[in-house]
Amino acid sequence: MHPREPASSRSFSDRRSWSGERRHHYPGTRCGADPHVAGEAVIAWPRLARVPRRYGQWAGAVLFVVMAVLLAGWFWQERDDRVAVLAVTGSVAAGEEITADDLDVIEVSGVNGAIRRADTASVVGSTAAVGLVDGQVLTHALITRDPLPGPGERVVGLQLDPTRAPARLLPGDVVIVVAVPPAGDPSTASELDSPDVLANRATVASAELIEGAGTRLTLLVPNAVGERVTAYIAAGRVALLQAPIGGDG
Repeated sequence: MHPREPASSRSFSDRRSWSGERRHHYPGTRCGADPHVAGEAVIAWPRLARVPRRYGQWAGAVLFVVMAVLLAGWFWQERDDRVAVLAVTGSVAAGEEITADDLDVIEVSGVNGAIRRADTASVVGSTAAVGLVDGQVLTHALITRDPLPGPGERVVGLQLDPTRAPARLLPGDVVIVVAVPPAGDPSTASELDSPDVLANRATVASAELIEGAGTRLTLLVPNAVGERVTAYIAAGRVALLQAPIGGDG
């Protein structure tokens, strides 16, 4: 028997044989298992298909293109619905004649009754039925061919708090002008039971809601009561009742 050789004198290949060969990893087997050695357990791991990274980039590009097409179609549809209509430049008071310098052409959509640019000639020379402001789109309800005030009429202006005028009065509405006690005056029962009617019929020429201050109105009243109505307005003793446009029959 030969004495055991020192480890340092052995060759590299001998050391591998003596200590056991280093095992390699074989795909589809338990880590380190040799499929050629009996008793080694073999585990078959399923192979998963790898999705190329380019597919995600292509999907993002397609989605971007689709969104761009949809947005372009929406903007085109919105533009297609816009029509050229007449609007006011500056301001025009109720009863004033509308000139060509008072008009501008803008494109809008969804404004019912807006006067088209093609009808400009029919607007020039007409009368503002209400006070018009800068940028306001013109509709047929805002203008008239009849001068204001008409024969036998007077124009009066007033501003009333919410307790003395109906809410949301519009041009063309008919109101009854009534004399009432001044603010803070309890008055008498007879004055409250039989208030004095100043005008049986007045027409609203313009109405503007003032935030926190009631409604600013322009009324067309009969010539015969114009001075009296104006005096009661100045004294703060006027209230309005809304009446049917056609009257009470």
